[in-house]
Amino acid sequence: MKRKWSLIAVCAFLFGLFLLQGCDRSKIVTTVTTVIDGDSLTVRALDGTVRLIGIDAPEIRPGSKPEGQFAEESRDFLEQMILDSGKVTLELHGKDTYGRHLAYVFDSNGTFVNGEIVRQGLARPLTYEETSHYSSEIRDAYREAFSTRRGIFSLYDDTQVYEASFVRRNLNSYKSGGFMGKIIWIEFIVTDINGLSIIGKDVVARVRSEDASLFAQGSTDFQRFYRKRIRVYGEVWQDSSGKVLILLRDPGIEITGTFQFAGASPLAVFIAA
Repeated sequence: MKRKWSLIAVCAFLFGLFLLQGCDRSKIVTTVTTVIDGDSLTVRALDGTVRLIGIDAPEIRPGSKPEGQFAEESRDFLEQMILDSGKVTLELHGKDTYGRHLAYVFDSNGTFVNGEIVRQGLARPLTYEETSHYSSEIRDAYREAFSTRRGIFSLYDDTQVYEASFVRRNLNSYKSGGFMGKIIWIEFIVTDINGLSIIGKDVVARVRSEDASLFAQGSTDFQRFYRKRIRVYGEVWQDSSGKVLILLRDPGIEITGTFQFAGASPLAVFIAA
């Protein structure tokens, strides 16, 4: 009988050890070889690109997304963090549809790199249900970036407000004097509401459903903006219709239903006219 229980105990121990080893495989310590942009890098221990999950940094090069303002600052900040750190720990969560390794990254001091880039205002939250492990930390970092006016929010108080029609006529790259990829205030009259899209004659202001669920604490009913002149703050892209597409840089406070003016509260996006 004793031998039987001893055998069971040994098996239980080995099974537990197997489980622990399985868990450990999701974390690796390695050296970064290249920083591609503010949310992508390569490491010595893995083939291919590592994508920092939970965040979205501006694009360095135009592709499916336009090259974005603050892209170089975002890349340089990540590069400096990695340089100062030496080795990093990757908490891996599989791969995306492009074959990139999805990871939360921690430097040698244990600092959460994904969150720190957001805290500097150099990336926005990009949360999905299956990769939402640190969403509260990333959300808090984003709010801090706003309150301290870092990165994209450094333009929040002093940037000129543009009419949507003027922006639509100048949708070339911000690097060549246009608005594509630029962070701006834009003003327009709302002609239609379609879910989380607020539509004007020349512009579509869009909120990702994941962002709404991450930041909203109340109603996301945008009907209250219908036929009102509003002002929104965000990054300029182009909609498939040819209109300006402005991706709101945190709709959180305003989509709770509290109507506030810019600067009155963190991330107040809409202003009634």
